[in-house]
Amino acid sequence: MRTEQVSDHITWVGAIDWNLRDFHGFETPRGTTYNAYLVQGEHTTALIDTVKTPFVPELLSRVASVVDPASIGLIVVNHVEPDHNMGLPDVMAACPNARVVASASGVRGVAEYHNGLVVEAVGAKDVIDLGGVSLRFLPMPMVHWPDSMFTYCAEERVLMCNDAFGQHLATADRFADEVGESLALDELGRYYANILMPVSAQVSKVVDKVDAAGWKPLTIAPSHGVMWRGDSVSRAIERYAHWSTGALRDEVVIVYSTMWGSTDALARAIGDGVASEGVGVVVHDLAVTPLAEVTYELLERRGLLVGSPTLHHGMLFRVAGLLQYLAALHPVGRTGAAFGSFGWSSGATDQIEARMADIGIEVAQPAYTQKFRPTEGELESAHEWGASFARSLGAPVTTD
Repeated sequence: MRTEQVSDHITWVGAIDWNLRDFHGFETPRGTTYNAYLVQGEHTTALIDTVKTPFVPELLSRVASVVDPASIGLIVVNHVEPDHNMGLPDVMAACPNARVVASASGVRGVAEYHNGLVVEAVGAKDVIDLGGVSLRFLPMPMVHWPDSMFTYCAEERVLMCNDAFGQHLATADRFADEVGESLALDELGRYYANILMPVSAQVSKVVDKVDAAGWKPLTIAPSHGVMWRGDSVSRAIERYAHWSTGALRDEVVIVYSTMWGSTDALARAIGDGVASEGVGVVVHDLAVTPLAEVTYELLERRGLLVGSPTLHHGMLFRVAGLLQYLAALHPVGRTGAAFGSFGWSSGATDQIEARMADIGIEVAQPAYTQKFRPTEGELESAHEWGASFARSLGAPVTTD
């Protein structure tokens, strides 16, 4: 199977998951990759990361096209989440002469996940010489699990950083400049919004930690998607630095679900009202827009308007699902409001407002609710409600 040369002594030998469409609730319409890297020294070879069990044969086929798996002397576990660690025992069986290392937290995680499997701990002071090239390690707790670790080859200036700087993107191309930097950066943002947003405080320290270690990567090799090289390295780092600050634009995401079209009509009128104030706005019906896309839209926007008709005194399940999804991502500094329609009984907007408050979204104005299908005059009122919300964004928001 085709491999890819990352640098003189490093080769990509991972697996491509063309058909993945859901990553624990994160919709992945473009699939993903599980990246693994061979680092070849004069004395021995290291394998950085493994793959999900179903993809072990693909990984080992690529490895065998480069070196005999039995000649591998080191396996590095940068992260114990199953997409990287599930296949570890099978890979170890194919590489019987390899010692296995992980962060101190990773050692515990591997043992817990694999029924007492024992591996060695490495940390920031450790250097493993492969012969002419060496590996250094930097624990990165909560980027995005406690066990997360970066591995760096100083001689090749390649940073193998597991989930950091990754994207869910299945492609035969291995580098951002090959697949198209704009697409790669777009998918970088989706991944950040849906995986790393809740740990932005830890992500903000990544670049400083790498600099403090004296690492100067020319290539960033994540565990998912394409690698970054050349000018794309600085652009990927700049995006991470920006997102981790929590800086937000005074723009609005409108998201809703509808039964008979009344809430849809309100959403459109409200969107026009927001836009009439010169404020950027996007409008999404949850019946056709994935949750991961909504979250990505919200990554740099401050305003969130959520709409639902009332069904049995509550909001529709898609809206409830969105709010539950957002709760796990802990968006900071957002301002919102609720809107919706009802027939014989209301209640959806009350639930939306309560859930927003639980999540930490500041409710900026009373909900807009409408009985049955809105008239032209009522749509004008919804338009003004949207304009009023847009005007409320004039006060700056600070984020932690």
